[in-house]
Amino acid sequence: MAQKIQGAMRDFSFGEIDVALKRSDEHPARKAGLRQMSNMRILNSGSVQNRPGRAALFPATGSSRIEEITMSPGNTFKLAIGAGFLGVINSTGVTVAAFNFQGNGAALPWTEATVGQVNYAQLRLSVYITFPSMPPQVLSWDGVSGWAIGDYTELTVGNQKRTFFYRISPQNVTILPSGQTGSIVVTASDPVFTVGHIGTRIRFVNRQMLITNYLSPTQVSATVEEPLPGAEDLGFSVDPSSTFSVGDVVTGSVSGSKGIVTQIVASPATVRVQLISTNSSVVNVSYFEQRVVAFTVDDVAVGPGGGLKVGSASAIFPPNVGITFWDEEVMNPMRGYPASVFVDQFRLGFCDFPAVPGGIGWSAINSPTDLYVGGPTVPNGAIFEVAPDKVRVFYVVPGPESSEFVFCDKKLYYIKIDASNPLRPGSVGFQTLSGDGCAHVQPRVTQEIILYVNAGRNSVIAIIAPGAYYRPFNTKNLCDFHSHLFNNIQAIAVPTADGTFNERYAYVLNGDGTMAVGKYTLQDGQIVPTIGWGPWSGVGVVKWVAATDADVLFTTSYFGATICEILDDNRYLDAALFVNALPAAFGAPAGKGPLWWIPNQTVSLMDQGTRSMGVYQVDANGFIVPQNNGGENLAVATLVAGQPWTSVVEPFAPDANPGADVGQRMKLRQISNFVAYVIHSTGFVMGGLFSGRQTRTSPALGTLMNFRRFPAWNQDDDATLPPPQRETVESHPPPGSSFDPRAVIIKDTPGPLQLLEIGIEVTV
Repeated sequence: MAQKIQGAMRDFSFGEIDVALKRSDEHPARKAGLRQMSNMRILNSGSVQNRPGRAALFPATGSSRIEEITMSPGNTFKLAIGAGFLGVINSTGVTVAAFNFQGNGAALPWTEATVGQVNYAQLRLSVYITFPSMPPQVLSWDGVSGWAIGDYTELTVGNQKRTFFYRISPQNVTILPSGQTGSIVVTASDPVFTVGHIGTRIRFVNRQMLITNYLSPTQVSATVEEPLPGAEDLGFSVDPSSTFSVGDVVTGSVSGSKGIVTQIVASPATVRVQLISTNSSVVNVSYFEQRVVAFTVDDVAVGPGGGLKVGSASAIFPPNVGITFWDEEVMNPMRGYPASVFVDQFRLGFCDFPAVPGGIGWSAINSPTDLYVGGPTVPNGAIFEVAPDKVRVFYVVPGPESSEFVFCDKKLYYIKIDASNPLRPGSVGFQTLSGDGCAHVQPRVTQEIILYVNAGRNSVIAIIAPGAYYRPFNTKNLCDFHSHLFNNIQAIAVPTADGTFNERYAYVLNGDGTMAVGKYTLQDGQIVPTIGWGPWSGVGVVKWVAATDADVLFTTSYFGATICEILDDNRYLDAALFVNALPAAFGAPAGKGPLWWIPNQTVSLMDQGTRSMGVYQVDANGFIVPQNNGGENLAVATLVAGQPWTSVVEPFAPDANPGADVGQRMKLRQISNFVAYVIHSTGFVMGGLFSGRQTRTSPALGTLMNFRRFPAWNQDDDATLPPPQRETVESHPPPGSSFDPRAVIIKDTPGPLQLLEIGIEVTV
């Protein structure tokens, strides 16, 4: 006797899941997941509907990435980034600024393949832009209509360049300057200098020198920009070698001066120190020229091994022995420039330095060109820190609860920032959040979470706030059951405000131009219960996706023409344009039609909102070729032209539950009835897919073998009007049996469709 198995599916919240779950009947993802769910979006109710279309905003010729920025309230612009090109486009689609060169006159270095590596951050009316090998650029707006681009330049105070310094050369190498002021020669204990050092700065005991000439790998000429501290011989009444060692830092108990021990002589009992700081109440700037003694005979020189009373102190120069207390500029033409930029806590930040891959630098508060660590501006001054574990820092992202998150090639850290630990020099600590690496794909913040890509570029991961005291943040893989939808991820876009629908989605662009879109729900900082993903596709090839507030922007190529589109829930076509009311940016040239940008191609037409008119030809001049169909009016104001897509929903056929042996999971099965419960329907197709035994001549698995179409208009409807949006139940029993019977619902005509429930009856 045949056994009938009936299944009903009303919750599609897991989206399209890995087909490997098809026999895992009891798994939650299997119960609420689909075998196929392309070009559909999941609703809060768990039902699915045809995805939104995209309205065309403006041609993006020469650009392959469009981003949106708000410079001030009511002043929103688009950044257009293409091969060697940076443009600014206003809200009407007009290009108001275009640049092909950096501020120094060099060409913008990115190509179409590398525009994803362009990073930018906005602070007030300036946009700071970084890219590997390029000096940071500052795109500035005058608040009215003027735009300019220039090289980022650090602040200079007197002769002091206020930039980041760090010891890049090997730690055991010493240098010895030949003088304290003017033109000098700097000698290193090992080869560290190259011709590239000319024009760069090094610091000797926090005092800057500008290298002017290359003499050899161990010698350069330099101009002293800040007078260098001298050295002193400190005399003692006993042998100091039992108290001090070379390299010790000794401090004067009275003067407060500090010096590094560079030489010890037993007889006479003398210690030579290189001064590294002096008490300002004792020594003024004239010291550096007059060689005034910093340590005094009132001092007890105190070091790690104890202290001795200073019997005599005399200035000496040159000191004859170099020290390791020196460092170099982190960013310059020789060492390279940061590839990533961010803004947080009123500070401009840089990371991904070629010379210090783990380095992160923050400017002084409200002073984006002041990068000098130390000095009178502390604690509001600049900060430079290096992440542990020899990592490369890709991005620093301000996140939930004011903390900053550090995305590296081998680790993920967070920097705790709160009222008790504000971001200031000395406060930065790196807390490990994940031992897995991150991809070089910019993370995105939304509400209480941050989405980022794993090092393999095949998964999207969320940083969530579980609320635990000792572990305030955690990570969660969002693609456990959807790995087939992701490959070589290039970009993530996440809206941060509600648009025409209340659901929240994440948009992920793959390296092959495909997209995966996931619906998520947040509750108390958690993603619950999971995120459902599905692929979106169409005629156009998506080059980039970006989101700002509720806007989701797509940079898309159609038949070789690139345009900027915006997601629009009121459109049922991509690249949708009102043919007789074109946006100003799509204004046709003289003698050309409204679709001048896609000549000799085809478009789908809709009018009156949801009335699909079918596919039309576009002639060589961009005019739509009439077909003289019933009700055709190519001059109507509501006529929309665009590109269609096909939506697919395929459930898994239910299997019998395990039980008494009647062979219920081991026999051929047939879908004896397949039922769709829909609302807002403007027509769809139900069919069966090939799933039989594969032979040399058999169709490919998943080939549509038989189908039944439920049209937008019934026989007695007026096809010149928009089709009724029906609430109905339709069925189709696909013939044939297999061990894995398959049935599908297809929406291949433009218009709305919402699927509430699928019913399947399977006969064993």
